[in-house]
Amino acid sequence: MNGNWRLFLAATLFGILSVGNQTHAATYTSSSAFASATSGLTVENYGSYSAGTLVPSGSTLGGLTYSFNTASGLGGIITNQFNSFTGTSLGASQNGAQFFFGNEGFTVTFASAVTAFGLFANVNLGTSFVLSTTAGSLAQTINAYDTSTFGFFGITSATPFSSATFTSQNAISTFNIPEIEFRVAAVPEPSTWAMMILGFVGVGFMAYRRKSKSVSMIRA
Repeated sequence: MNGNWRLFLAATLFGILSVGNQTHAATYTSSSAFASATSGLTVENYGSYSAGTLVPSGSTLGGLTYSFNTASGLGGIITNQFNSFTGTSLGASQNGAQFFFGNEGFTVTFASAVTAFGLFANVNLGTSFVLSTTAGSLAQTINAYDTSTFGFFGITSATPFSSATFTSQNAISTFNIPEIEFRVAAVPEPSTWAMMILGFVGVGFMAYRRKSKSVSMIRA
């Protein structure tokens, strides 16, 4: 095998390993650790919306499209009744109440795929929640607050994902959402695409050469 074929095989192996590494996801229960591991975050803290604004399922705010899983079926609401960073947060519209009851949740779908997602949830101690994405999930019981009366849930992944779901895990786990953070996936560098394409072309050409060589031997 000459040097050119070694280069082709090395490029192909690099591409395969790159795809394999993309399956890894890291989870965070500390907002400071999440901030240290990420950059270029877009922050939605609900401060630009008026208290009482209704957020029906299918609504889009700040590049996020929301769907809600609540007993009332009335979607979400921007509320000023609970702890938050800006004076307002995301709650659930519950025929008078403005928070998510236990065993309820919501899903956000991103306008473009992301590689990092985090949220602060205003919760009571001892309550349990799950943040799930196609890249990974994080289950946490809040036994100590991250900030103020907030628990933090974060996921980063080399594999972009298009939505995230946050769900309460028992009847006492009520909550509202003061802030969501996310990072839109970067477009791959041209050099990365070039290397992967080179590898795949090399494999295809090697297969063609082997087939041609077999035909020649049969004819001989």
